[in-house]
Amino acid sequence: LTLKVVILLLLGTGGAARGCGLGHTVGLLPRIGAVDLSLQGRPGMPNVSQHWYTQTIDHFSWAPTPTRERTFQQRYMVNKKHWKKGGPIFFYTGNEANVEMYVNSTGLMWENAKEFGAALVWVEHRYYGESKPFGENMMKHLHYLTMEQALADYAAFIYDFKSELDSRESRVIAFGGSYGGMLAAWLRVKYPNVVDGAIAGSAPVLAFHGQEGRFRKGRGPFGSGEAYWDVVTRDATGAGGSAPNCAANVRRSWQHVFDLGKTAAGRRKLAATFRLCGEEPLQTSEDVTSLALMHLNAWDTMAMGNFPYPSNYLIFQTTQDPSTVLPAYPVRAACQHLAGDFSNGDDLLAGVREASGVLYNASKVPCYELPRDPNFDGIWDYQWCTEMLPQETYFSRDGSTDMFWPFVENMTGIRRHCNVTFGVEPRETWIAREFGELDGATNIVFSNGLFDPWSSGGVVHNISESAVAVIIPEGAHHLDLFFSDPRDPPSVISARRTELNHIRSWISAPRLPAYV
Repeated sequence: LTLKVVILLLLGTGGAARGCGLGHTVGLLPRIGAVDLSLQGRPGMPNVSQHWYTQTIDHFSWAPTPTRERTFQQRYMVNKKHWKKGGPIFFYTGNEANVEMYVNSTGLMWENAKEFGAALVWVEHRYYGESKPFGENMMKHLHYLTMEQALADYAAFIYDFKSELDSRESRVIAFGGSYGGMLAAWLRVKYPNVVDGAIAGSAPVLAFHGQEGRFRKGRGPFGSGEAYWDVVTRDATGAGGSAPNCAANVRRSWQHVFDLGKTAAGRRKLAATFRLCGEEPLQTSEDVTSLALMHLNAWDTMAMGNFPYPSNYLIFQTTQDPSTVLPAYPVRAACQHLAGDFSNGDDLLAGVREASGVLYNASKVPCYELPRDPNFDGIWDYQWCTEMLPQETYFSRDGSTDMFWPFVENMTGIRRHCNVTFGVEPRETWIAREFGELDGATNIVFSNGLFDPWSSGGVVHNISESAVAVIIPEGAHHLDLFFSDPRDPPSVISARRTELNHIRSWISAPRLPAYV
């Protein structure tokens, strides 16, 4: 679940394309962080103070680590402008990126802090951003990178943070989107004594082997996640607001790509058509597959970022240019290049290039580097290779209900890859064994936008009276967590209203006798 942030390393040539306790602060940061949303007066990184928390490396063993280090410095951000003693804490469960990304984008927290008198806290996930166990040697010790350790980090932090505030009575509401949404929900399930409720945006908590949800359909032995690609495809049809011919044209294009890829002359033609950098960038059939995956991932990213207004949420980490944005509804914009009938294969491939260019050419690059890591997953791959936290590049496709080419999730190949890369093998059903399908969960709002492919693995029906599903038909990836905007569709406005009503009920609920 990389959110395909790292895929944007492909935007062009060169550069990226090619011991303190609670309360220790370095003051207000003098710069915008890893994501700049063209804030236009909105609060973000300039409005928080940065702190470091001395966090335990291994919460589940008393044995020393290989280096005998027991703690690391975990970064967190705080805004207490509207907080008074006893007031609630809005807590963002950081996920697989720099924490600045979430400080700058989680408008639902910022916009409602005053009403609730809430303190705002964002904690960076271990092994991401600047929160590095073992420092520069962290890649040698990845076995401490688990979601259980991350949840324990957050539970320990919240306990100590409330002590620092001298406000044990403060209610805590967890917020998170995508993997962060999964963590917010799991934090409420696993540590109900720590958080009083959770807003879990676009959280694919039902996207795991061994679960019975609709996500795990398909040909694999445990299912395969084909439903994910079905949603990407729907976005590129008339039902998703796009040109009616678009998905069918994308589906037809792959045969042309792979046919041309069979010969050296054909590969040279592909390289020219798709404007790849370098001489002879397509040497093998594997290179051609990388080219195809590059364009598949463009559709994937645009589907997740299919927001109703121009946004640089998914691209600023690479461009560092706040003026570079994706257009409103980028899938629809891409599909404008594939609206015709395309009797000529060359014209069809040029249309595919221009469609992907809505993403890859957002910063107006002269040519495109062929990715050498077609899975675009980086350190997240370790989390896939252990607990199988979702990574869509491994999901099956059937080439029929989706607009791509057939691919079957192959656990034998995945185990081999994970062994070679990290010396580990996945536990396919671990999450299902640990959490099931969240039966019995309470005080969680699961929101899902139907333009977002991760909705295929999300909770779309109420689990209990207080663990509810909120559907946003016109929403993409955790749109409801962003700042409100005049262009928001009515469904996301309604979703936020529902979320706030639940937060009010969680905060106002009577305390158990132990708290009286």
